[in-house]
Amino acid sequence: MLSIYTRSTSKFSKEFWKWAARKITRKYSGPNAVEDSLLRGLKELNIPFSRNCLTSDTGTVVVLSGTEALRENILHKKKGLIKKLIAGPNIVAHPLDCNGILLNKEIDVILVPSQWVADLYMQVVPEIANKIKVWPAGVPISKASSRTSKPIIYDKLGDVSLLIKIQEVLAVPATVFSYGSFNQKDYLEALSEAPYLIYLAKSESQGLALQEAWAHDVPTLVNKSTHWEANDLSWDSPQINCPYLTPELGAIFENVEELPIMIEQVSSLHPKKYCDKYLSDRASAQKLLNLI
Repeated sequence: MLSIYTRSTSKFSKEFWKWAARKITRKYSGPNAVEDSLLRGLKELNIPFSRNCLTSDTGTVVVLSGTEALRENILHKKKGLIKKLIAGPNIVAHPLDCNGILLNKEIDVILVPSQWVADLYMQVVPEIANKIKVWPAGVPISKASSRTSKPIIYDKLGDVSLLIKIQEVLAVPATVFSYGSFNQKDYLEALSEAPYLIYLAKSESQGLALQEAWAHDVPTLVNKSTHWEANDLSWDSPQINCPYLTPELGAIFENVEELPIMIEQVSSLHPKKYCDKYLSDRASAQKLLNLI
């Protein structure tokens, strides 16, 4: 039996009460999306699992998020209550965060959402390199966009002048979604009719919003970005803001003037087929099972 953890089970922990508060406010986050994808995928594959608890036949525990949940299950492993402990991909931002919890010898596999994150972790903490596995969360299989309405601009940069330039170059009205200030339902509804999506971001560990576009058969154009930094750490990668973008799914633009020609080029793309095969809930869950 597989047990999935996203929080501590102790009512005396901060993690438990943060979870309770989010449930009351119905706040949805990236870790929620990762958990939901895995649960949907396991159900599609008819794989039994438990959530945030051990059962008498639990063999493997996957702690998707929550450092306190991970600490609890490290103790479970030491006591022989579980055989295998998987950690990630939403435990820490930096591999040495939380007193280097990922270095604990009881952890068998460390999940990260993309190859550039894996490379970063292995560079910073080479002693855990053999435990690191790349595992992207999936998205639901969705109906293809009719492509009959406005294109979408998904903005995580917050660069107003760039946004204005893009809108001028497009010469057609676009629906703009600014990160952190829109409803997920509205985004999915817009995808159901969008012909293409322009994605503006500095970096992405995975890019679930891009996957949601591809699942709706919406090709994407992403600004070129190759550098990430946080605190005293930095990293360079050719597609650091779109690690799963391939020629079947869209393209990268270096300047705004390229967009009209590139829009024509990507209009013939149908990314849904690729996304359904490699980046869906089912594909993601199967990959995890193969890894563990």
